[in-house]
Amino acid sequence: MSEQRNSFLRSAFILVERDKKSFSRSTYLNYRTALRAFARFGGQEYGINDISVALMTAFQRWLAEHNVGRNTSSCYMRSLRSLYRKLGGEKEPFRDVYTGMERTEKRALTLEEIRRLRNLQLKYKSKMDITRDFFLFSFYSLGMPFVDLAFLRRANIRGDFIVYRRHKTGQKIKVPLETCMVEIIEKYTETGNRYLFPIITEQNPDKQLEQYKVKLGNYNRMLKKLAVQAGISRNLSSYVVRHSWASAAYEGNVDLPVISKALGHTNARTTQIYISEINDERLSEASHKLLSDFLSR
Repeated sequence: MSEQRNSFLRSAFILVERDKKSFSRSTYLNYRTALRAFARFGGQEYGINDISVALMTAFQRWLAEHNVGRNTSSCYMRSLRSLYRKLGGEKEPFRDVYTGMERTEKRALTLEEIRRLRNLQLKYKSKMDITRDFFLFSFYSLGMPFVDLAFLRRANIRGDFIVYRRHKTGQKIKVPLETCMVEIIEKYTETGNRYLFPIITEQNPDKQLEQYKVKLGNYNRMLKKLAVQAGISRNLSSYVVRHSWASAAYEGNVDLPVISKALGHTNARTTQIYISEINDERLSEASHKLLSDFLSR
């Protein structure tokens, strides 16, 4: 295999790591994920001059055959296109692949559906029970993503708040610690475990990432079973809780800038102007009101 045919993937990885500090965390992760997918496809065989319309079309077809969603595939293509250009590519090999964004089906659960999940009679600490607890904790904590839940540490508890940074964006989030959240935390307290929940047990960062991916897959499979048991017809996944909290907050007349801050959004200029004027006390009041209304029924 020639040096030239090795160059694109290797050069792209080197560029991403070299310029890591100049990218947002989400961009950095998108680049790495796209490159890893291309490597699994066989991208190590191609140099930058081999990147062609036919090759990228074949890669996108391969992604679809491996059950990668259209929007995710599009994200990979945009990332590879950006890296291709940064490496000096002069052709238009991405012109025939999809790089847009399709509207997805409504993901949010209603509060009534979440209550049905909460009220299910499940065996204590069974897989279903644990999955339900994680989902509810995510909902109670301003729609916390599963990746942030998995890596949440005891050190993140500071007084009456959980303070952490989003894995995806690095945005600092301050979550008011409600009684319903404390009950779940105490249920899974384990001596010697620095993490709040028994999700990550590995010490090596690379092994932690692999363990997280396995646990996320298991979590999503169990959520689908929970949905069936609770009589919820729509697809239930780890993404749903975030949409559900935002939808419930909006319907509860929580201001959009408050919701944006709670979700850790950083890329909406107009929203950011308002977010800077919102203090954590107002956010805490909004979350407390939402959970009080939800738990009182």
